[in-house]
Amino acid sequence: GQARSFVISFTPDDLFAPTLVALRFECVNKNAAPVVQGVNTLLLSASETPVPDIVAIAATAGGIPGVVDITGASGSAAFVVATVNVGAGGDMTTSVDTVGLPLSATVCETDPQTSLCMDTPDTTATSQIGPGATLAFAIFLAADGIVPFDPAQNRVFVYFKDSDGIDRGSTSVAVR
Repeated sequence: GQARSFVISFTPDDLFAPTLVALRFECVNKNAAPVVQGVNTLLLSASETPVPDIVAIAATAGGIPGVVDITGASGSAAFVVATVNVGAGGDMTTSVDTVGLPLSATVCETDPQTSLCMDTPDTTATSQIGPGATLAFAIFLAADGIVPFDPAQNRVFVYFKDSDGIDRGSTSVAVR
């Protein structure tokens, strides 16, 4: 029942494309925590040249942190994502994957002063992000059916792709 903090480091010995790495956590006399994409996974790559490296975190309103609540089969909801680029600068395309759930999604980059969308929400948002820069986004979801509460399976993913279409970061939330 206690919290623990870990520092996990990787030292690549060769170049490799972005790869989803599962982190496994196991305690004495307990089964290992299940691997849930977007919860205890990490997108890892090693490149010969500097590339953008987007660290993203999502925030939800209301009830359970990390869970977007949509009321009814035709309800709507929103969540936000903050990013920091710990790599090289470049163009980033932000997109939302509802993973086959009965949802539609749009995204917009938000103004850091007002939190308002800088453009009309669309299926993607393209932004320039410099080294060390931060950006924020709003994601809007609209239901076209009931989404049962299954946080390991019913997730919405936000992806950040570079100008070559390569994933450079992601985050996710559970949805119900």
